[in-house]
Amino acid sequence: MNQNIRIVSLVPSLTETICDFGLQNNIKGCTNYCVSPKILRKSALTVGGTKDPDIEKIIFLKPTHIIVNKEENTPEIRKLLKERIDKSSTMIIDSFPKNINDVIQMVNQLGEIFSCQEWVRVWQENVENQLNKFKSIKSPQFSFMYFIWRDPWMVAGDKTYISQMLNLAGFKNSIITEEDMNLRYPVLSEKTAQLKTTQFYLFSSEPYPFKKRHIEEFRQAYKLKNGQFLRVDGQNLSWYGSRTLKCLEYLRELKLESHKLLDS
Repeated sequence: MNQNIRIVSLVPSLTETICDFGLQNNIKGCTNYCVSPKILRKSALTVGGTKDPDIEKIIFLKPTHIIVNKEENTPEIRKLLKERIDKSSTMIIDSFPKNINDVIQMVNQLGEIFSCQEWVRVWQENVENQLNKFKSIKSPQFSFMYFIWRDPWMVAGDKTYISQMLNLAGFKNSIITEEDMNLRYPVLSEKTAQLKTTQFYLFSSEPYPFKKRHIEEFRQAYKLKNGQFLRVDGQNLSWYGSRTLKCLEYLRELKLESHKLLDS
């Protein structure tokens, strides 16, 4: 481990990835949402949220590397960092993986930057082994909506990493969106035609912590009698990086559960 490496990560899933590399002690700053591993809270300074980090705190930490993401962090924050940070001493690592191939490329890039190529090699081998188990799926079989927020009801569109991962397990997103960053997580309305025909309504554990009562509230609000309503692990399905391996394992379980529900 290079003691001179000082990392500030503004991306929770990549904070976890860096820790999995074995560089936990090199993370000097992270966000309120960097909750894995829990022990990190004792060793790293919290610099605020993903959307509103304290730039002065980040500068105070004198990082050699700052990890950001186009979806997690606002354009304004990323621009401000690039303006305020001394580029001669600090590397800003920007990311925006949309699918599993992007994730593999991103993790390899991080492995090269932090000299963790052997860890990445083993991880990638395990990812590819898990991917091979999905090859028998010819095309998406189950339509779904993936809920991320309540009041208003918001879902993940088909261009998101979440949706692309679910596709691997045979799920097809009912919500088709444009490429625009502002349209990736649309708000549902009573006019959303797919509401009545979707097979699986997936309610994530984060960012909104959906409970059974919220699912029942949704069913009653839209008078839905058909379909399967499931709570799913938001970290496994939306955190990219080292967590992607767990996502693939989780998707296999979700696929089996879905088949059982439709067959019952």
